[in-house]
Amino acid sequence: LFSASADKTIRAWDISSRRCVQVLEEHTRPVLCLAVCVKHDKLFSGSYDCTVRVWNLSTYRRITYLPGHTDAVRALQVYNDTTLYTASYDHTIRAYDIESLELLKVLRGHNGPVRTLVTVNDYVFSGSYDRTVRVWPAYTADCVQELKGHGDNVRVLTVDDRHLYSGSWDKTIRVWDLETFSCKHIINGHTEAVLALCVMGGHLVSGSYDTTVRLWGVQPETEFECVGVFQGHHDAVRVLTSAGRNATTVFSGSYDGSIGFWRL
Repeated sequence: LFSASADKTIRAWDISSRRCVQVLEEHTRPVLCLAVCVKHDKLFSGSYDCTVRVWNLSTYRRITYLPGHTDAVRALQVYNDTTLYTASYDHTIRAYDIESLELLKVLRGHNGPVRTLVTVNDYVFSGSYDRTVRVWPAYTADCVQELKGHGDNVRVLTVDDRHLYSGSWDKTIRVWDLETFSCKHIINGHTEAVLALCVMGGHLVSGSYDTTVRLWGVQPETEFECVGVFQGHHDAVRVLTSAGRNATTVFSGSYDGSIGFWRL
């Protein structure tokens, strides 16, 4: 498990012992996002220092860094083990070849900082402070759809086989159909901004500024109903992740400085 922090470091943790096994120090400002490509043995980190740093996943040594963004790098996403997408407060998304680390293209269109990225099938989805989600075919640099509806900035995106989920500062989660790109449902329940989303174990998991982690049904019998609330953090839940969609444990990172382990 890897964690990124405002203390400018990345920490590698042994999940079984819950102990830190390595500290990676190179960034000059807070580290905001991470992505892993196991196939190419690389860890990527984005920071307020405007760079993406590339690390060897086995040795924890820095390989290089990717300059280009002119503001904080806020989101990273690996697509098909071939392409790294980076999103920035400079309103752009950049795409790099994972093997050669060469810049492939720059995606422009958002009218505000780009806060989140997710990929599925042959599409890249981006969420922004401009309150929209944009849809980009992975093989072009053109936006083909703009999804509107949120009343405030879009903070986080995640997907399953049928739906795209967007969490916003407006306290809601919107559910978008992946075939039509239409809004299918609006999930209410959090009392503050939705900052984190994760799909696993037949559920949608959400984290919020209200300090809770919520579990939502995505199967027909409990579709979009809140089926569980996890409490324990003392500040906003900033990020969620798991070991895969079939995993039974979700990890939460909070502004209280702790990492939570929750079993579904």
